[in-house]
Amino acid sequence: MSSPHPLQSYYSRINKTYDLVNRLFTFGQDRRWRRHTTEACLANQPGKILDLCCGTGDLAISLARMATYPVSVTGYDLNAGMLEIARLKSSRSGLHEIAFTQGDAGSMPFQDEEFDCITIGFGFRNLTFENPNRDHYLREISRVMKPGSRLLILESARPHNLMVSFFYRLYLKLVLVPLGGLLSGDWSAYRYLAGSSAGFYSLDELAGMLIPYRLSLRVERQYLFGAVNLLIVTKKGT
Repeated sequence: MSSPHPLQSYYSRINKTYDLVNRLFTFGQDRRWRRHTTEACLANQPGKILDLCCGTGDLAISLARMATYPVSVTGYDLNAGMLEIARLKSSRSGLHEIAFTQGDAGSMPFQDEEFDCITIGFGFRNLTFENPNRDHYLREISRVMKPGSRLLILESARPHNLMVSFFYRLYLKLVLVPLGGLLSGDWSAYRYLAGSSAGFYSLDELAGMLIPYRLSLRVERQYLFGAVNLLIVTKKGT
């Protein structure tokens, strides 16, 4: 098992205000981005979906709610507090069939090539950015994907345009950190989130990082001038 990322202690302290900060910080646009991710995932009618680093369950719930055919959705996360909220939200939505499971993304209790599609909303950065276990996580993600299956990554990015990048960093520093810090009481968590968002890999760097795991990346949609991207990664066949 890989060693736990230090951000886990942050999530244990900010889980109760996590959704509220997301709504306020993005002016509610995160809901639209997750809907687009859901639509892109379900377009190929995958039968078995893993929502990795599912957090409070918004994306997993969206997948289960919007599917127009029988589908199995598993939400997987390391943090017990986030999963508790996810299960409560799922139950209130009447979606009791989502399997929310606690565990480490570096040693998932799933069979090889088990999933037709994997989604991950704003969690890929935590697994890969300045994380010594990055290659271990990528190897494990590839392991549970069927050949030809897709990984949909909704994630912050470093905008190519220098002026956009400057104002994005300023917004993170002057809005996200104070907003998250005041509402959650944990300034250090949001300093980390802002720093990792501002410094995250470029798309070219991400594409190169995925090649050794037979994963091919393309950009599906960009939001806020490239500050947030929906990426589709396909696992190549043997």
